[in-house]
Amino acid sequence: MKRSRELAAVGAAMVLATTLVAAGPASGEEAGKGKPAEPSLVGSAKMLRKDGQDVRFAFDAHGLFPESRGTFRVSHVGDGFSAYFRGRVDCLVVGGPVAVVTGIVEDTDVPGLKDRRVGMTVYDNGKRDRLGYSWGPDPEHQQIVPPCLSSATFERVESGDFKAVEWFPPGSGLG
Repeated sequence: MKRSRELAAVGAAMVLATTLVAAGPASGEEAGKGKPAEPSLVGSAKMLRKDGQDVRFAFDAHGLFPESRGTFRVSHVGDGFSAYFRGRVDCLVVGGPVAVVTGIVEDTDVPGLKDRRVGMTVYDNGKRDRLGYSWGPDPEHQQIVPPCLSSATFERVESGDFKAVEWFPPGSGLG
């Protein structure tokens, strides 16, 4: 049953993406209007952790799924441990001030995380950004994060800034 729900979610994302892409691609800025020609999520920030842990995220993500591209980096240093991973973006969807990005981990020191998809959600709220994420070590690959899906934004940014730019193709009926 759980697998059926995962497949349904992936299928719904694919239908949405196909509809949006069919409306027509664009690059650069729209003809002299100064409007973005693709969605993006860029920036870096340190999360607010009252226990002294240093948790940082960085994004350079562009393009509408299924043609999303870019990179992400995550690091986490705490009392007696540290971990990092970085990877390539495979999905970006931005609606208003909220961006959801997923990607495949390509380099990490966390056992069981390499080659896994992770999901991150950013709420771009000026100097009060928030972030959420979906992942965890899973050596048996039972907990699969589908493309374009992540969690609510439960962490607060202490310093830094994320910039989410919404864009949908002309004629898509969205945006």
